[in-house]
Amino acid sequence: MTTKNPWNSYWQKGAKASFLDDKARLQAYQMRKFWFERMDENDVKQPIVDIGTGNGIVAQWLTEYAQEKSRKLDVLGIDSAKLKPFNEALKLHAETPYETFKLPSNKKVGTFVSHFGLEYGDMEAGLKNLHLQLKRGGSVIALAHSTDSNIYKNSKALFEFIPSVLKQLKKSVTPLQEALLKHGPNNLPKSALQDQHNLNQFARKYERYGAFQAMNFVPATKHALEAAAQGKTDESEKVLSGYINAINEHKARLVSLLKATEQLGDMEQTKVLFESVGFKNVTVQTVAFPETGVVGSCVQCGK
Repeated sequence: MTTKNPWNSYWQKGAKASFLDDKARLQAYQMRKFWFERMDENDVKQPIVDIGTGNGIVAQWLTEYAQEKSRKLDVLGIDSAKLKPFNEALKLHAETPYETFKLPSNKKVGTFVSHFGLEYGDMEAGLKNLHLQLKRGGSVIALAHSTDSNIYKNSKALFEFIPSVLKQLKKSVTPLQEALLKHGPNNLPKSALQDQHNLNQFARKYERYGAFQAMNFVPATKHALEAAAQGKTDESEKVLSGYINAINEHKARLVSLLKATEQLGDMEQTKVLFESVGFKNVTVQTVAFPETGVVGSCVQCGK
């Protein structure tokens, strides 16, 4: 039995990266700088394979690094999800799990890199395969999630808040939408007025809560209800059902993130994971940026 990859739709909608939105220019700059520094300080052997590449942001950064340094880097990105690369020049292989990945003609990999990717697979099987596919003297450089990171903490808060939002959508928003479509905004029954009151209370209660703001609850429900008040049935229903679907898709990705982070354990457990399959000189260090705090752990090791 295979489970649908919760990241398929995310990448196929054209996202450039996970955990970075279009407004996160500072963090994108910091992440790019992080990879440039790793390339500078390591004797990077080729070819380089980026695990969990998504739509190729790290492959893009490494290509830019090579151009800036007048070097040639042979970079391939692999991901178990379906992809929609933003740069067709990048070499990306979708639906390619790293647990079974091999280069053609029994070639070996010089360097494996990963930017929040390794932990989303079966790490026990995956790390054994990486060790097998790596050249002697090759290395692994991975940015991984950690329970200390803001990404993990914010994701956990969001995951725990989703049931409250779904409940409110079912108990207040949907009945109010139906009443507006049936009676119009000026002739609402008492039950619908109570739904409106409950909705306003909910929005006021959580208006300063980061997880609530991150869910765009107010703009989405406002759009759906205003369309209903104007008798625009199709628009109202499309907005609300689209919003609920988006929440459920996001929830599935959050579940995968939380499981991925928990699979790594703490820094010592992460180190043991890598050592247990034969990797040497394993180091695990916290990665923190001055402006955005802890973003994860950097795991580096060799064969």
